[in-house]
Amino acid sequence: VETIPADAVIVSAGPWSCAAEDWFQGAVELPMEGVKSTSIVWKKPEDSDVDATALFCGEDNRFGTHLEVYPRPDGTIYICGIGGSDYISKEELKAGAYREVCEAKESRVEAASSSFKEMSATYKAKGELEKVQACMRPCPPDAQPYMGKVPGWNGAYINAGHNCWGIAWAPACGKSISELVLEGESSSIDLTPFDPARFTPVGKRGGRGRKRQGESVGEQW
Repeated sequence: VETIPADAVIVSAGPWSCAAEDWFQGAVELPMEGVKSTSIVWKKPEDSDVDATALFCGEDNRFGTHLEVYPRPDGTIYICGIGGSDYISKEELKAGAYREVCEAKESRVEAASSSFKEMSATYKAKGELEKVQACMRPCPPDAQPYMGKVPGWNGAYINAGHNCWGIAWAPACGKSISELVLEGESSSIDLTPFDPARFTPVGKRGGRGRKRQGESVGEQW
């Protein structure tokens, strides 16, 4: 293990960010659930164009899906909303569950493929999958991300727990966290609702030992 000194560290490790509970000696509690969800990508048909219309489908009770269909500029189609996700506990995440390998669930690949083929004669006749995959969505219990300072630690921040909205929110979240690190506060977004310590009992915030409380203690990392 290599130790790298730093003035500021931002914990942004998706659902596995809950491991920071241990790194900061109990200064913050980060309840988290991982949602392991499968998605698929269809190849572009060789002899036809792909309509650039996204679809947000209702429940298909035949296959247990609620597909979201996203055509891409290269003619492939990305599909999520497949249903049947697995829910991973905080204890499992802290132990490293699915951190190295996160594979698609075959039964949901089949369900999504069958559901989509019922919408498209082209793909039903000759559709071919390019990729099957899965991701792990980070979900705090109140569906709000953790964004802000770690109480009692100089230069320690968390920016994690954005569920499926991480890509869409990334520009705003990156800007606000950079303001917090560089200027001491976020001027573009009120981060109060996203306080990383909101689930931490007041008496436990800041941890034990080096109480800090305004005292400079130098490098923490």
